[in-house]
Amino acid sequence: MNLTKQICHKAAHFDAVAFDVFDTLIKRDVAVPTGLFRLMGDDFYAARIRAEREARAAQSGEVTLAEIYARPCLARYDAAAECAAELAACAANKPVLDAVQTLKKQGKKLYYISDMYLPQTQIDAMLRRCGYPCFDGGFVSCTYGVQKRSGRLFKRFLQETGLTAKQLLFIGDSWRADVAGATLAGITAWHLPTPPAPADDAAAFVENRLPQQRSDGESLGFSVLGPLAAAFCQWLHARRAARPEARLYFLARDMYLMRDVYHTLYPQEETGYLQVSRRSLAPAFLAAGDWATVLAALPRQTLTGAQIAEYCGTTCPPELADRQLDLKQPDREALHAFLRQLPRPDAADAVTAYLSAQGIRPGDFLVDIGSGGTTQLLLERLLQFPLHGLQLSADDRLRTRFAPDQTEVFLFDGKPAPRLYWAGQPMLERLLSQDVGATLGYCAEKRGIVRVRTARQPAEPRIVQIQSGVRRFAAAWRDSVLNGQPIPPQRAIAPFLRLVESPTALQLDLLGDLTVEDGGTYPLAAPQHTAHYLTHPRQARRDFAEARWKIGFLQRAVPLPLPYGKLYLKLKK
Repeated sequence: MNLTKQICHKAAHFDAVAFDVFDTLIKRDVAVPTGLFRLMGDDFYAARIRAEREARAAQSGEVTLAEIYARPCLARYDAAAECAAELAACAANKPVLDAVQTLKKQGKKLYYISDMYLPQTQIDAMLRRCGYPCFDGGFVSCTYGVQKRSGRLFKRFLQETGLTAKQLLFIGDSWRADVAGATLAGITAWHLPTPPAPADDAAAFVENRLPQQRSDGESLGFSVLGPLAAAFCQWLHARRAARPEARLYFLARDMYLMRDVYHTLYPQEETGYLQVSRRSLAPAFLAAGDWATVLAALPRQTLTGAQIAEYCGTTCPPELADRQLDLKQPDREALHAFLRQLPRPDAADAVTAYLSAQGIRPGDFLVDIGSGGTTQLLLERLLQFPLHGLQLSADDRLRTRFAPDQTEVFLFDGKPAPRLYWAGQPMLERLLSQDVGATLGYCAEKRGIVRVRTARQPAEPRIVQIQSGVRRFAAAWRDSVLNGQPIPPQRAIAPFLRLVESPTALQLDLLGDLTVEDGGTYPLAAPQHTAHYLTHPRQARRDFAEARWKIGFLQRAVPLPLPYGKLYLKLKK
């Protein structure tokens, strides 16, 4: 039974239901209540904490907001600003809101009772903003000078409403103030089940909005990838602000969603979108006889001569078509000899024509998901001037190619990403990328127009849902009290790393059957039935080798409560 149904079931035999307000009817987009004060500035935070402490020490009863702001240390601050921040930070507790709406339709009398220094008019405004229907009454401790935890506010409530204790059910999240306090007044109370306290403001923000997402895919995108995308775009924005003359170019397809998020957070800024890939650029290097750069553009795996020729936009002599070439540990002399025998690609000139049309200038920013900075390397050699790379992550190759002032990295303090990240990186790239085929090359058309050729790829509904969740996070963050608050890189990547290492059954079902491109098309984690592998062990080895999320593969293949993430990482050492 879900929480909404639980509340309605508990309330069925009562004439009236009263609710606690904060953390019951309403949640805040901060991890702790005083976190709201910190959002308003460190000086205000210190003064506000001191003022409330002094106000409570000066009297025995509940204090009001006016009494707090009467303290000298808050003389230069306005209580209206705090009230506005409270209004901006509040969010409905969705299961409780749904229950209240149902109880209202059933004709129940509904009230709220709160230990709070905020005036009742402020609480009423917050409840309206969260979508609550009109309550039949509200009782706030600062109005009556007594609190719930003593039972006296509950007794005052019964006196004012004329209800008997037996007619009323009270629901709240605090065992002491809500359950024990109501019991002292003879009122039946039910403790609202609550999740663990959020670790930080971003966690509170996500928790408050997850029930509003429309599908499991949206929920995953909102909670796992939303913070990462917003944090990366905050970082990009700061880098651009330091050099406003430089234009920001997002690389297709990997940075398609990041560009959408950037425009959501910073709609006034213009950016570019470069539809380039290593494959689309390779013909230009083959035509120039730059064999070393052709090798850098090729995928690091074993390919036939025909596959290499197709990748470079040309044809292969028949006698070389079936020749196997190891590009991971290449024989450079043999490879260069092979490349010399390939015809000049027809599309080579269209590559430079496309890049010329994009208006790229020296020092412009190039935004990439990142590994070794290969695309930046290729573009710089074609354009013959330096760019400034801004990468989400990096591997060991990056610093052998670029100095820190040429390419900056968002995650892991700019250092090579850990094994756990690479165990999930193909999945991350798939989830962030534009859901279209790869950029294959370019065709020059009339009047200098260059058309981009892309591979065909059917749309994947799960990707649509997940990316919708990421966009919804960005829009909600922009419109929240947290807008402008930085999300640290280590906090931003943590939900994804948890998913990679210890996915839930729902996450496995949602993501496991997706495919990724890696010199071919491979499943993320789509094993056959365990019984099949018991009689076909070679098939198990082949399928495991092809899986691009091996931790997920193991967990789906043998669904036992084992630490597959830790086991896999130990095997990789």
